[in-house]
Amino acid sequence: MMMKRRISQNRLLATMLLLGSSPALAIPPPPPEPPRLRIARMTATVQLIEATNGTVARITELCKVSGKIPVYADDGRRAYAHGWRIPGCSMSWNGRKLDVDVWGAKAVSKGRATYARASVVVVPPDAKPLCPDICGPQPLADAMAEVRVSGTPKRMAFGLNANAVSMLNARPTVWLEAEVEIAD
Repeated sequence: MMMKRRISQNRLLATMLLLGSSPALAIPPPPPEPPRLRIARMTATVQLIEATNGTVARITELCKVSGKIPVYADDGRRAYAHGWRIPGCSMSWNGRKLDVDVWGAKAVSKGRATYARASVVVVPPDAKPLCPDICGPQPLADAMAEVRVSGTPKRMAFGLNANAVSMLNARPTVWLEAEVEIAD
């Protein structure tokens, strides 16, 4: 009886050890930073849109901010993980001041294509995760864009798309829109 119990304890221990080291549960680290070529200037004009009963009720320009972002020698894949935050602004929401985070990165590939990514996000301090185990806090509102153009233009301008998931989960329905310009 004692031998049978010892075997099952050993099996249980081995199973727990195996499951604890399973790579399926691990989150991979970000890719290594690609070579940085130079610094560019990004300007973002951010608006908050509020809707009631499916109709836009109010559009508020939150800020127009500007700052430095990196320009990498890459095809865009690794550069996005190493974008820089530029000084954002704050907005009032339910009597609290919330930070509006603005991020961006640019990459130039050897194949004469240019990639850019920008995002804006507002996350309240009491935000709950969208999913219970691996998701981060649910933003109140966020928007982003990834663009690719031929050649190596000195200026790029594009709009950011609202995240439909955060838009559907927000009560009341709100989202961010932004126009971004990157000058290299």
